[in-house]
Amino acid sequence: MATKKEQLAIEVAKAVGAGKAVEMETVDFNDPNRPKTCLEVDFPILPVNQVAIIEGNAGKPIYQMSKWWARRRSSVFRSMLIAAATKAPEDKSHAAKLVWDNYYANHQKKGAFKHLKVVDIFMGGGTTLVEGSRLGMQMYGNDLNPVAWFVVKQELANVDLDEVKRLLADIEAEVKPQIMPYYYCDGPNGEKGTWTHLPSKQEMPAGFDPLSLTQEQRSEYSYEGPEILHTFLAKHGPCQVTGCGHRTPLMTSPLVAIKTLTVKAWEHTCSKCGTAFDVEDTSARIAPDVPLYVAQTEKPFSVIDQKRGVVCPHCDHSTMVKLGKSKNKKVELSVLLHPEWIAGAKKASAEGNAYGGAAQDDAISTGRWNEERSRTIRLLEVRGELPDEVTCPETKVSFLTGKSGGTAKPGVFTCAACGTAQDVVAAIRPTEKTAPFAAYAVQGYAPSNQATGAYNGKFYAPFDKQFARQYSAAASEWEKIKETELRDFWPRSEIPESLRATVKDVITSGHGYRNWIDMFNSRQLLVHARLLKAIVTVGSYSWEIREYVLGAFQQYLRGQCMFSFWHITKDHYAPALSNSDYRPKMTVVEVGVFSPIGYGNWSSAIKPILEGRDWAKNPWELVPATTLEKSHGQLAGQISGKSEKVYPGDAVCSGTLTQGSSTELQQYSESTVDLVITDPPFGDLVQYSELADFFYVWLRLVLKRNYPEIFTAEFTPKTLEAVANKFREPDDPDAFYQRLLTQCWREAYRLLKPSGMLAFTFHHSEDEPWVAVLESLFDAGYYLEATYPIRSDETKGEKAEFGAQKIEYDIIHVCRKRTEEPKPVSWGRMRREVMADVRQLQSMLENHAKEGLPAADIQVIRRGKALEYFSRHYGKVFVDEGRTISVKDALVGINQLIDEDADKGKEPPPVNAEPMSRQFLRTFDGKTEIARDQLQKFLRGSITTPDEFVQRGWCSEKSKIFTVVDPLDFARDWQGKHKRKLTSDLDQALVLIGACYDGSGINASDTLKNENFKPHVALKPLLDWLSRRAANSAARNAASRAVSIFNNWAATQAPKPKQGTLFEEYEL
Repeated sequence: MATKKEQLAIEVAKAVGAGKAVEMETVDFNDPNRPKTCLEVDFPILPVNQVAIIEGNAGKPIYQMSKWWARRRSSVFRSMLIAAATKAPEDKSHAAKLVWDNYYANHQKKGAFKHLKVVDIFMGGGTTLVEGSRLGMQMYGNDLNPVAWFVVKQELANVDLDEVKRLLADIEAEVKPQIMPYYYCDGPNGEKGTWTHLPSKQEMPAGFDPLSLTQEQRSEYSYEGPEILHTFLAKHGPCQVTGCGHRTPLMTSPLVAIKTLTVKAWEHTCSKCGTAFDVEDTSARIAPDVPLYVAQTEKPFSVIDQKRGVVCPHCDHSTMVKLGKSKNKKVELSVLLHPEWIAGAKKASAEGNAYGGAAQDDAISTGRWNEERSRTIRLLEVRGELPDEVTCPETKVSFLTGKSGGTAKPGVFTCAACGTAQDVVAAIRPTEKTAPFAAYAVQGYAPSNQATGAYNGKFYAPFDKQFARQYSAAASEWEKIKETELRDFWPRSEIPESLRATVKDVITSGHGYRNWIDMFNSRQLLVHARLLKAIVTVGSYSWEIREYVLGAFQQYLRGQCMFSFWHITKDHYAPALSNSDYRPKMTVVEVGVFSPIGYGNWSSAIKPILEGRDWAKNPWELVPATTLEKSHGQLAGQISGKSEKVYPGDAVCSGTLTQGSSTELQQYSESTVDLVITDPPFGDLVQYSELADFFYVWLRLVLKRNYPEIFTAEFTPKTLEAVANKFREPDDPDAFYQRLLTQCWREAYRLLKPSGMLAFTFHHSEDEPWVAVLESLFDAGYYLEATYPIRSDETKGEKAEFGAQKIEYDIIHVCRKRTEEPKPVSWGRMRREVMADVRQLQSMLENHAKEGLPAADIQVIRRGKALEYFSRHYGKVFVDEGRTISVKDALVGINQLIDEDADKGKEPPPVNAEPMSRQFLRTFDGKTEIARDQLQKFLRGSITTPDEFVQRGWCSEKSKIFTVVDPLDFARDWQGKHKRKLTSDLDQALVLIGACYDGSGINASDTLKNENFKPHVALKPLLDWLSRRAANSAARNAASRAVSIFNNWAATQAPKPKQGTLFEEYEL
């Protein structure tokens, strides 16, 4: 009998038609006069967005298997593919509903799409191929980057999961005994793990030293007990002052970790001394073995003693009492570094032996350095709200806890010995090596230890001499065997010069990273080389199985390197390349290997390849509760979280993959492809090949033998990569990008059948790259059928973190081949035709509006329709005799046309106002604030950015919300800046309105007479408009007063000749 949860899933699946076998009607893409498909007339934007939002936080396992950048959300591409292949209904307003009603259906069983040949010419992370194969389409993919080819190959691989698991077990059996001596640790309160000699099954006695075991002996021993999850390291700045040379850890503050724990607690009053305190059921500690400082703001507390019961923290009186009902209590905890360690160390020992620590230093000098730094390490745990200053109970030393207690700011540090402030890169560069690193803390895992119960078995501890000894032993072993048994399993390549383009030419010349192995410490290199060797040599497995496990190795590389870092406020690790760059960090984190918990270790890297294959065999889709609210409100209310999983029963199938430039796709014959569905590179935002080299230089070591044409080269191909890269094309990288993209679009044009379709998403926060994409598209011979706004990439959910600094939404572009030569047309006629076309969308747009689609999203659809007419006549739209209009200028004009047409019934800003003023007033009409993503959508195509409004002082941004300036504040600011000259019409209007606020203290009449205030020709119309359209009554009333004052002033001025306009507005 089904459980309540299982029954709910069954009912949700039934409600959305999950798994229902359907046969959608398609079209003949060879027929130039074919009917339109759904994607060409409408798209279910709102429901797809609802899925995409959730998907961004809980992505499908198959897309977590390996790293690729800016993966697009699979829900977007699944719905795009269905819509592109399905014939639109007679009533076009039902097209979006038809697509969405069949989103969760099974399209494989009846094979309606099996004849369709679909190509993704920029396949990247493989979303198009995975989703298209599930729909039963013939899927083909190409990418210039070999790593992308490898990633997608594993996503589509039909491997035996049991064989994969056996190989993983053999890898662990081979590697774990060899590296465990370097990753075991003691738990809190002296807890020791157990080392067992397997042949004799004998537990080793106290004092057993696993570091004394030879490599041959290690395989005979197993370990159970506490182990290292993470090791925290700090870069040290070598002082360049003559005679100093002191090494200072680059710490912005002494803060190591923050965590809020929840414990059960009871309020209690001591029967002896009367002290009121909380009784807690378990010790709320994250660093149980270090001194504890309790903030003065903390309420007195005591932990239940199993023998004595409740013990008073004031008088030590104990009693056994029944406490009654508990409450959940949150305890805020912080771990700090003691200032003795932050004070750093000299550059050499007392005997004059130089310290190591840089990537290029030998094991002996690095061992000496590790020992020196571990000598002074101390940590302090603070309970309660972190005060500005604390005192260590053990050393009685007081120190600052915030930034004042650190030694560095971004790019700059102060020598702890001589006090000289200096640039980090300037200090490192003369050494011709990387900066020395030293560890200061570890996070361990001891699940059976009572002291770690509240922190789920985890604990922090100082990086003491024992940890330093293990670390140095690993470095010595790496130095010993890297050129013998591991010689074929680590990269020898230097970092290519092209990588400098992404990090402003400092990673090699400034920070000292010359070779790829410089990005790893010796212990990490030892682990990686052992794992890679085991993957390809252990046992007797097919290459297909070994290659599949390499996907986990790729993931582990970005976790186990010296570019990973700790997210203190989240209390977890963040992998390298999180921001799509190689920016060196001041503090980094090294992850463990086989630890059973944590993120970033080998154990967590293998999980996605297992879950990904399981998902591929039986994929699920998410049904948001919000989607069901209208049609199945009672069912939606039963969903405990934000969504429920349903299973369409459409397993991932195979696809045909190639690697090469999409400027030349000779593997495909002319006019044989029905659909090209893709996601092109976006300008200079992601440098794919430079990022992928991080993985490629390791993967090629074992892949070049089987795939010599793809993995023989030292680095990924870059010459024909369609990105804007200043290093490779210093003169005009944007023009190069546009030129390459045009060639790719032309090649796709060649492949497509006469009425085939190109559909792609594009995602960029600025308008200029979008203009470049449109120009390349139109130059390649396409016209634009439609555009739809949609949620952005897979890495960004509702709580976007790393790498989500710019783009917050995408635009789907739907394109057809232009088969006729464009006919000349005037800009005036085009404006009239455009508006006629846009108005035909009214019923469809009304449907979207009823569903709750934001107005900004609706404008993106209207803008796409307006661009269709322009794109059909691209290159032949004339503004006057012999002069055509550019895409950029057309966008500005189209934007204003459709905005003002959409606002029929609203009064547009004065036509003689400046364009930027009109844009601002149209955007914020009647509003005091707009969210950033909505503002970006409004401004798409206007060649205007939100920041331009901020720079003019018309609004400000806080927490991604733009708020219109208060005219009173604006006026007072002008007064306070000695009445700078005001020429902008809106600046003048705001100052005059602000002066007319009650109690402003500014004489509005005097303002008009000020020599720096010469009234703009549009000032009076703007004041009139704002007296009716300003967002609040105070501003409208002030604007009305300003109109009266202006009229009185104008009556005193001598008449001036009327100035004619150079261009008259076209009548629509």
